[in-house]
Amino acid sequence: MRTIRFVACVERGALEEKALLLVRSIRRFGGRWANAPIDTFAPRAGRAIAKTTLDALETNCVAHHDEVLNRDFDDYPIANKIFAAARAEELAGEDVVVFLDTDTVILSEPAAFALPPGVDAAARPVEFHRWREPADGDPRWRTCHRRASSAGESDPADAYWLRMYALCGVEERPFVETSCDRVRIRAYANSGLIAARRAAGVFAQWRRDFLTLASAGHRPHGGDIHYLDQLSLAATLARIWDRVQLLDGRYNYPLVGRPLLAEPLRSARLDQLVHVHYNRYFHVDGFLASLEPPLEHDGVVAPWLQQQLPLREPA
Repeated sequence: MRTIRFVACVERGALEEKALLLVRSIRRFGGRWANAPIDTFAPRAGRAIAKTTLDALETNCVAHHDEVLNRDFDDYPIANKIFAAARAEELAGEDVVVFLDTDTVILSEPAAFALPPGVDAAARPVEFHRWREPADGDPRWRTCHRRASSAGESDPADAYWLRMYALCGVEERPFVETSCDRVRIRAYANSGLIAARRAAGVFAQWRRDFLTLASAGHRPHGGDIHYLDQLSLAATLARIWDRVQLLDGRYNYPLVGRPLLAEPLRSARLDQLVHVHYNRYFHVDGFLASLEPPLEHDGVVAPWLQQQLPLREPA
C-alpha cells in the first residue's frame, strides 16, 4: 500500500478551527489512510496557534511545525502553502505528500492519492474562467481578485502566461476544462489539493517557480498577487504534464459552486464525495441546509459534519 503524508497550514485565528475539522475528518473518513501522518505548519512569524489548538492537534497525532518558512512574503499568506508543502516534502519519508487547504474536509477514502506508476502529481482544474466577473471600471474590483486564467492566443491574459512559461523555462502548453463553467483554458489547477510523489520533487519545483515569478515581478493584470500560488503551480505542472493526473469531480468539490456543476456531481450526496472545499462558509450557521440541490440528512457523513458546525468565529 502506498504511504501518504498529509500537509496543511494553520495560524492563529480562523484557521485553527478549520485545521482541527480537517484533521478530524481525515481521522474519521480517511479509510486506509485515516491514521496517516499529518503535518501542520505555521510558516509566518508571530502567528503561533493557541495551546488548546496545539493540544487538540497532538491528541490527533499531528506534528505541528512553527519553523518560519515564509519570511519574504509576510503580506501574502497564500504563499504559506508553497513553503509548507516544500518543507514537508523534504521531511517526509512517505511515497506521496498531499497538501490540503485548511478550509477543506475529507469525507471518504481518498483512493486516488495512491498515485499509480507514471503519475507524479494529481490535482483538479480551477472552477471558473471569466464567469460573472465585473466589467472593467466596475467598483466591485476594489474587493474582487481578477481571475488570471487564459483561454489561449486570443485571450487578453495570454501574454502573461507565455511570459510565465518563458521565465520558468517551460516548453509545454497543455490545456484543461474548468470544472464549473467548463471552458477550455491553459492548464490551471486549484492549489487547494495537490498530491505529489515525494521522490519527484514537485513541491520543491513549485517553490522555485513561485520565487522565479515573484523575483521577476511577474504579476497578473493590475499587479494583483492573489493567484500567484496557482499560476506558479501551473508552470510546475505544465513541465510534467504527461505525468499529471486530473482528479475526478469528487475531489476538491466546490460546495459553493454546487448549482453550477454538471450532473451527477450537482446532486451528489456528501457520502459520495471524497474531498470538499467549503471556503469560509462553515462559520455560517445553516450553510449546509441552504445549499441547492439539497444535501442528504441520513447516512454517516452528513450527521457527523452537521455536528461539527458552525465553526466558531475567532475571538
